[in-house]
Amino acid sequence: MCNGSLDKWIFHRDQKPPLDWQTRRNIFLNVAKALAYLHEECRQKIIHLDNKPQNILLDENFNAKVSDFGLSKLIERDQSQVVTTMRGTPGYMAPEWLNSGITEKVDVYSFGVVVMEVCCGRKNVDLSQPEEDMHLLSLFKRKAEEGQLLDMVDKSSEDLQLYGEEVVNMLRVAAW
Repeated sequence: MCNGSLDKWIFHRDQKPPLDWQTRRNIFLNVAKALAYLHEECRQKIIHLDNKPQNILLDENFNAKVSDFGLSKLIERDQSQVVTTMRGTPGYMAPEWLNSGITEKVDVYSFGVVVMEVCCGRKNVDLSQPEEDMHLLSLFKRKAEEGQLLDMVDKSSEDLQLYGEEVVNMLRVAAW
């Protein structure tokens, strides 16, 4: 895909301009549609198990495509969950991995993490941040309690700052 992976546009911008809000929203919609297809429309459910910005590829129009199905798992339609060995990327793995059975909801969890990263313009775990801000989900929880979610919006994008309240609403949806 000519625009590479999403992580290069969010975390490794170098000489690239930041993605505008409309483009980011469209990426979310493309990935959500892909996951809905995998979970609801295929003959067997497909759980991706490794949703992260590095596995979201962008075409010439910044349409997102989910890639890298190396860790994916098939589930029969009549199964509500599947037991499998733990797999995925730390930081994107849903808490139910601590139990033995997983569902397609593990993809929903990691998609929420990706949405938060894209809205905030930073990685889920950022070791360059002070300890209290290192983990994005903990930072979100604290900022939500303080009523300061606008502080989390990607500051490198004037467009995201302009649509700040809409971005904050997207952060809330991602957390749900």
